[in-house]
Amino acid sequence: MEFHELAALSSGHVAARALQTAVKLGLFDKLAEAEATAAALAQRLSCEPRALALLANALVALELLEKRDDRYALAPVARRFLVGSAADYFGAMVLFEERLFALWARLEASVRSGRPARTADSFQGERGETELFIAAMDDLVRARGDARFLAERLDLGAVGLLADIGGGPGTYVVEFLRRWPGMRAVVYDLPGTLEVSRAILKRNAPWALERLALREFDYHTQEIPEPADAILLSNVIHLEDEQTCALLAQKCFRALNPGGLFLIKDHIMNEALTEPVAGALFSLQLLLTTRGRDYSFKEVTAWLARAGFAAPTLSRLPFPPFTSSVASARKPAD
Repeated sequence: MEFHELAALSSGHVAARALQTAVKLGLFDKLAEAEATAAALAQRLSCEPRALALLANALVALELLEKRDDRYALAPVARRFLVGSAADYFGAMVLFEERLFALWARLEASVRSGRPARTADSFQGERGETELFIAAMDDLVRARGDARFLAERLDLGAVGLLADIGGGPGTYVVEFLRRWPGMRAVVYDLPGTLEVSRAILKRNAPWALERLALREFDYHTQEIPEPADAILLSNVIHLEDEQTCALLAQKCFRALNPGGLFLIKDHIMNEALTEPVAGALFSLQLLLTTRGRDYSFKEVTAWLARAGFAAPTLSRLPFPPFTSSVASARKPAD
């Protein structure tokens, strides 16, 4: 690592805070209406003109805005991902990261104690927090394209019923249902999440609700109630400790029909737990907010073997844009 890279690492929060503040102010939405000078934009946003100009110039430097003479306009990446009406809007994820920012100031305490900086409740404690969290997960997967990528590459044509455990807004299920017309699906999740999920689905994919059931479920205390041909765990294992993950794998094994397919999509790490980089860093956020971390394929394989699954395989999604992998295994047919 060169010094300039170290210095950029030390000040990385500056760029993040500039982006988060701009989204929170609604700056990108206002510029989607029309380009503007700093003074005009400040008036639209009820900001002080000199300060707003400093923020706008920083966003130009970050290639999120363009500046022509004294007028600011959206760069293509901002128009695609940061305008609220855009199909690939990413803003809810940016605002969720902004909500977490204060927790990062408590990282030292969490490292010393080993305890989260907040209640590990999957953001279920308050309706507004749940709404932001679930919207952020939906935005991230849609904007990055994870669900579309998997739907184009997985072979789920023989799956009659797919169970998405902890499936949140149903972003993956919607793409799978779109790809395979004969499939039905169930999203199992907590009550607060499902309230938000239902609203997102009604807005984004109302057609899917004819083939998709939303069922309240807590995998800590309940067995999966309906036999399934395939089960998906996407970004679930990283929320939990090792014992809970092993028990959840056993519950999924019991719920699958013979020959059924089990899919785990997550940051699945190398044996040293240092790659992918995004997973190693994300484990620090998980320390602040959950009981979990990102796990290696060796660890995942041990849970699957103990549960009874045969011959797990790992497929790494291409980086960029993806940073995760899919571990898959089948329940023996006999």
